[in-house]
Amino acid sequence: MQLNADHAQLDQIRAIPFVRRLRLVPSVPHTDSGYDGTLEITTAGGDYKLSLIRKRSYLDRSLMNALIGRIQGEKKAKNPQHSRTNSPVLVFTPYLPATTAKSFIDAGISFADEVGNIHLALGDEYNWTVIGERKPPKAPESERITPAAVQLLFQFATTPDSAKWTVRDLATAAGISKSKVAQLRAQFVHDRLLIQRRGEEKFQITPALKESLASGYSQVLRPKILLGRFRHADKTTEDFLTRLRHAAIEHKIAYALTGGPAADALLHLYRTPDVPLFVRTADAATLRNFRLIPDRQGPVTLLRAFAPLVFWREVEGTTVAPLWLIYAELLTGVEDRDRRVAEELRQKLLP
Repeated sequence: MQLNADHAQLDQIRAIPFVRRLRLVPSVPHTDSGYDGTLEITTAGGDYKLSLIRKRSYLDRSLMNALIGRIQGEKKAKNPQHSRTNSPVLVFTPYLPATTAKSFIDAGISFADEVGNIHLALGDEYNWTVIGERKPPKAPESERITPAAVQLLFQFATTPDSAKWTVRDLATAAGISKSKVAQLRAQFVHDRLLIQRRGEEKFQITPALKESLASGYSQVLRPKILLGRFRHADKTTEDFLTRLRHAAIEHKIAYALTGGPAADALLHLYRTPDVPLFVRTADAATLRNFRLIPDRQGPVTLLRAFAPLVFWREVEGTTVAPLWLIYAELLTGVEDRDRRVAEELRQKLLP
């Protein structure tokens, strides 16, 4: 990482009254530490070291949840007491809106963006915070990801060997046109999301790709496939899930759990009243057979099954969505428990 690539954030830190000197030490090349370097800061009270994470894209809720979950998971592994001052981390990013900035502050994570928002906490001795600075311009159209691209990325992430499939088979599996598959596959090769060796293509899960899956799902794909929120007539969520299984069999309705209920089915992590699930349609017959009533605050979220890949695997009589879709759905949640479960799922089941 080049020092001048972060000059805006570094200049902000240099300008803080209690900072006397700072030094950026890049990470060792070809290591998988997950950090871009170490920032050494000298104050009147002593020296501090912060592990640096540099993000080149804006952090929406999903990316924020993923990053906070990862950092807190590492803190917990090193210190069961989960101390805020243990293993300090500093995040550089182009821009943080106030709500995201506050979430980082609550999680004990320092940050600096390119427009002047900053939070630097050095132990219990020093703290400097400025949030609420202006928004940056929108990303160029060429940098925006499309729903079709997200669908194909989830197909490759779910079944990496499908990179070798024919265009026709990929189009059927991902739920997009053959021409779009051909166009996107060439783009993915150019962006090195697909690696070609001797005429064969191999899909690789990289840190940047994981971010693309999370942000692409929350920002682009999920709004497109959201069918609505509903309430059920059962006393408990468990009662609803039991009846859902029976109704699906009786009326031959395909569905797949995602988010918290799917994570619970796979790892028995936690029970939640919220039930997001994929269905082919939210027509009158489906709602009647599942006994669902439209309710903007209801616990049941119906998502359109955009491709066959969403019906991934049967677990104890219930079909669940692919792991990456479950993970991405969890990251759209607003509860801390969603973030914690997403991180545990990532650590235990995802590459």
